[in-house]
Amino acid sequence: MLPEHLTQLKQDLVDVSKIEKPSLDDQQIEEMDLLVSEALEFNKELKFKLFHNGFVENVTGRVHYINFEQQKLHVKDQNDNTVYINMNNIIGVTYND
Repeated sequence: MLPEHLTQLKQDLVDVSKIEKPSLDDQQIEEMDLLVSEALEFNKELKFKLFHNGFVENVTGRVHYINFEQQKLHVKDQNDNTVYINMNNIIGVTYND
C-alpha cells in the first residue's frame, strides 16, 4: 500500500468516527447554568462533556471564573492548570463525585 493510500485510509477512519453536535433544549441549558453557578459558589468539581471537531472530550475541574463577554469558563483542572472552555461547546455537565 502506498503511503498516501494509508494516510487517506486513516483519515477516512477518523471521519467515520465523528458525530454531529447534539442539540440542547432550553431546560438542559438552564440546568447546566445552575450547576455551573452552584459549583462556582461552593467550589465543587465538575465534569464537562465538550463537543470539539466531531468528537466528545471530557474536562474535569473547578470553575474559577465565568467570562460572559467572551462566553468562556475558566476552569482549574486537577493539575491546577487553567482550561478555557467555550460555553457553546458544552454538551453536558455533572458533579464529579
